Amino acid sequence: MTTMLKDELKAIVGADNVSDDPQVLAGYSSDISFVPSCRPIIAVYPRLAEDIRAIVKLAIKESVPITPRSSAVSFYGAGIPSEPGILMDLRRMNRILEIDPKDRKVKVEPGVTWATVQDALEKHGMMVASPLLPHRDKSVLTSTMEREPMLIVKSEYNENFMTGEVVTGHGEFFWMGTALSKGMVGRANPEAFILGTKIFRGQQGTLGIVSWANIKAEFLPVMDKLYFIPSAKVEDVALPIYRTQRLMLGGELFVLNNHNLASILSQLGLGAFAELKAALPAFTTVIVFSGQKRMPEKRIAYEEEAMMGLAEELGFKPTQSVAGINGSDSALLKLLRKPWPEEKYWKFFPKPHFCDIFFHAPLNRAPEFHGAIARVAVKHGYPVDEIGVYLQPVERARVAYQCFTFHYDPANLVEKEMVRELFLDASRVVVDMGGLFTNPYGPWADMVFSRAAGYVRVLRSVKRAFDPHNILNPGKLCF
Repeated sequence: MTTMLKDELKAIVGADNVSDDPQVLAGYSSDISFVPSCRPIIAVYPRLAEDIRAIVKLAIKESVPITPRSSAVSFYGAGIPSEPGILMDLRRMNRILEIDPKDRKVKVEPGVTWATVQDALEKHGMMVASPLLPHRDKSVLTSTMEREPMLIVKSEYNENFMTGEVVTGHGEFFWMGTALSKGMVGRANPEAFILGTKIFRGQQGTLGIVSWANIKAEFLPVMDKLYFIPSAKVEDVALPIYRTQRLMLGGELFVLNNHNLASILSQLGLGAFAELKAALPAFTTVIVFSGQKRMPEKRIAYEEEAMMGLAEELGFKPTQSVAGINGSDSALLKLLRKPWPEEKYWKFFPKPHFCDIFFHAPLNRAPEFHGAIARVAVKHGYPVDEIGVYLQPVERARVAYQCFTFHYDPANLVEKEMVRELFLDASRVVVDMGGLFTNPYGPWADMVFSRAAGYVRVLRSVKRAFDPHNILNPGKLCF
């Protein structure tokens, strides 16, 4: 069957875009996560939307599952097959199809990376609001589909996937939002956000394969000012953020503990990791005030004045350098609207591997989750002060994305197993406490869906509608 399947795939995309090389397939079988490995039987590299459609139709005919992926990197297991089948690597579909400053959008194919899109948009004085220092080889579509939180906390940036084209499990095209109405193409803002796009986000390719997407873009500010708000403990973090967001102050806003911030600053050449970590406050809130072309100085001055009033009232002390580290504000500002510039990703430090536990919960509950995860870490023998913590307010701090990072050396099998057990134990604790895993990868899927019988029934009904042959990434989520 493999030889016949290979010949049929070659007929669709050409011999250079099909591989059954064992070494290539092994590279797709796992990532740094604890999701079980599974090797595909063949890899295919479509270049056109029609290629995707033809491959899906072939998979239906041969009853072969397809696992799509659009990034060169994978951290959480979404691109690992659950069953052997076709691995559809979309990285060769890497064109920026349109940059539209008027309607503030960029139309991209699935293989367009953060490095590519931000460099292209910068020439137009624009950017895509990004997550925290994404990997340069991660696709913009992957981040969008995985619902990664944006650094800009304005509500309108929580949904940056405007519309797009998807190939469903029927082997047919489906257009999301107003892209469905072809007569609207060319009119002002023809593909504005419509709720229909939400159904495909976070579904790990189980309902359809996106061939292009319109992503919201924004003009780059002409002036910025970055402030650090130090906190001695996590309990002090929430109130300043709630109050600044009640006044709708700032653009980028996030919180890092000393472990994460020291990792970033040390790799930017601002000092040695251990010394930086010892000098930094336990938690640091980063807030950026920005101004566009019209009176940027006055805009920033107004926001600064409002923040300083809150600081005097609440007793916090904003500064333009953290722990007296010269250049810390300018170094971070250069990075916040770009992917991580180096080949070695910032999270692969101080140890070569990491695993994340990330979920959504109210920001004022961060101390509860921090304490609970610290207790689990102690139970498993993991040093609490080596846990990386990242808190990202979402929609003006209506809720917060909370991420806990555990570093380990994969060559140390005892340490790796300890972190795996810690990861599973802490994940169960988070679910029991009401933390919401919006991307239930691997073992999280069972933890989440075993508690949501009604939701599972609805999801399975949707799955049958979009993928009646169950060939799109079967085994993921609750399918």
